[in-house]
Amino acid sequence: MLRIYAIWIVLILGAICSAPLRALEFDNGKVQIHGFATQGIVSTTDNNFYGDSSNSISFNFREIGINASYRPRPDLQFSSQVIQLDAGNVNEKGLLLDYALVDYTAYASETTQFGVRLGRVKNPFGLYTPTRDVAFTRPSIILPQSIYFDKARSLALSSDGVGIYLNREGSLGAINIDMVVGNANVDRGSEATFLRKDEPGKMESDKPSRLIRIMYITPDDRLRLAFSAANLDLKYNARSHEADPNLFEHLDPKIISAQYSNEKWELTAEYSQMKSSITRNFAPNFSNVIEGYYVQGSYQLTPSLQAVARYDASFNNKSDRDGKKLSAATGLPAHTFFAKDWMLGLRYDVTPTFMVRGEWHHIDGTGWLSTLDNTNPRAMERKWDMLMLMGSWRF
Repeated sequence: MLRIYAIWIVLILGAICSAPLRALEFDNGKVQIHGFATQGIVSTTDNNFYGDSSNSISFNFREIGINASYRPRPDLQFSSQVIQLDAGNVNEKGLLLDYALVDYTAYASETTQFGVRLGRVKNPFGLYTPTRDVAFTRPSIILPQSIYFDKARSLALSSDGVGIYLNREGSLGAINIDMVVGNANVDRGSEATFLRKDEPGKMESDKPSRLIRIMYITPDDRLRLAFSAANLDLKYNARSHEADPNLFEHLDPKIISAQYSNEKWELTAEYSQMKSSITRNFAPNFSNVIEGYYVQGSYQLTPSLQAVARYDASFNNKSDRDGKKLSAATGLPAHTFFAKDWMLGLRYDVTPTFMVRGEWHHIDGTGWLSTLDNTNPRAMERKWDMLMLMGSWRF
């Protein structure tokens, strides 16, 4: 019943907001508060995504968040965001702290900005990670799962530590450099991604992670090119009765990103390779290179209506794209080690503060499905379709 109420809340808020609603502001704009509420529904021909969607309709797709910022002086800002997320059985329940940080601009001129962020900071990774939570800033209902896997959302989203940024503008364009060093946030979805099930122990950072993104933007702001890289070390601390009490995971992802925007259309592509190494006490060690990429285009049909299309592919081992070698080694179906997704979608801005979206996916493979929603991988179907609908409101 609460799911039905959430849907109606989003629809009613969108209906009554026929004019732009500004953020709440206090103290002459020094304090600003923004919020958003998103409710989606998912139906799949086979397999589960965001809840029990297989040959059914799942309402377990909800994002409700509020963020606030306080700027006591031009070079100092405090900001934070809390979100209540429902994504089937994958996410942690209750309120989640997405970020909470202090941002100090140590140097600023007309062409250069240098600063430091402390706290729970957003990871500078790819094109969409820093803004992935707000539906209005995403290119589709769900991001390309080859790069931005929802089953390990918290791990990719933020780190507890320090970030350093440098922005430099010149006649040839702008260079933005962002670096973060800190402990990764590992939730139950991230743990199940590596262990393939929800174990009683706990996975956490083994040592501080290191991330960097370098982005170039042309003077007309139409072309963006970026390179992202990271090093993450995780450890799993098992309970005493588990057979293998220690597991160490090392991840070394790299992403190349490109985006070109025009008045009515936008073309985006990203390519990723991630070295993954697992070390265990009482089982063979494992190492491979995970590969993912997508090509995406969008076109503004009218000022309020946008169409988007995407091909998204991921492979758990780039030298074993059909998954047969990994299947022989693990006993799992080959299709659990890859996924190829064709997507078509529409976005309609009912008002500047309320948006509805719909998209259809045709997927070959189950590589980005979580075992928390699909407890028996051997029962999953290789080829399946998914329909998603979503309404989102913001202020």
